[in-house]
Amino acid sequence: MPLLSLPSLRTGVGAKTPYKTLDTTAQIECFWDGAPDQISGNVWLSKAAHPNAGNANCTMINGPSYNAVTTGDGSIGYWNFNGSNQYGWINDLNYGPSGQHGPNNNGRLNNFTIGIWFRTSYGSPSSGSGWDSGNWSWLDWDRSEVISWNIGTGGKLQFSGYADSGGYWDIHGDATHNNGQWHFGGCTVSSSNNQVKFYSDGQPDGTRTVNHSYFGRRTRRWGFIGDGSEAGGNNSSRNNVYYDGDIAQLFLINEVWTDEKILTHYNKTKGRFGLS
Repeated sequence: MPLLSLPSLRTGVGAKTPYKTLDTTAQIECFWDGAPDQISGNVWLSKAAHPNAGNANCTMINGPSYNAVTTGDGSIGYWNFNGSNQYGWINDLNYGPSGQHGPNNNGRLNNFTIGIWFRTSYGSPSSGSGWDSGNWSWLDWDRSEVISWNIGTGGKLQFSGYADSGGYWDIHGDATHNNGQWHFGGCTVSSSNNQVKFYSDGQPDGTRTVNHSYFGRRTRRWGFIGDGSEAGGNNSSRNNVYYDGDIAQLFLINEVWTDEKILTHYNKTKGRFGLS
């Protein structure tokens, strides 16, 4: 029997093919993966986007750097944000009153999952910390108008938004993640059972009761990666707060993933970051 050549091994004979997609039949609002073929200069290409958007490409401003993940299988890289002036603006996607996107194309978000592979050392890990705006933002359409997904100075996963029930919701998970290591963070938002649930590296990380029918009640907003939004159009007004850390994968889909589905995605993708 002939020995397998190195090229054969790399194409999947006797080797595991890296997992670069999402197990979902639900509508995807946005999905970016850090594989090299998803990067074009200073643009993070949208691997999948809302059907009403030509794409949801994210254009990086002020030089966030793209780097390879050297501890994994070589299939993914990440954007590094300096926390001072770097961000990316998302093409077209907008939510809130008269918004064009969301499951019903009316700017409302009700049952969805947000996920991210990230790494940061910003702040100090603190199990007693509450919600704060010190390290905005991973994915943002304005916390006081639509939604925001971020991490606090104490290292906890954070979700924010304005719901039809009225008022801001600024809530967080339980575990801390700002230790300079790669982590997978998840958050499910369900109007069906009035819950927001956080996930840390595939495991539940706190469930909160949030009474709502949908998020995105107030003002129409366009989105950013790495900063908070105040935008009434593409690459418009921002909070100028800025995320300090790395982002390798990021998505928002119109499906509330189960505990099992979150864990499955974590297990399928962790080898890309050298995790076992």
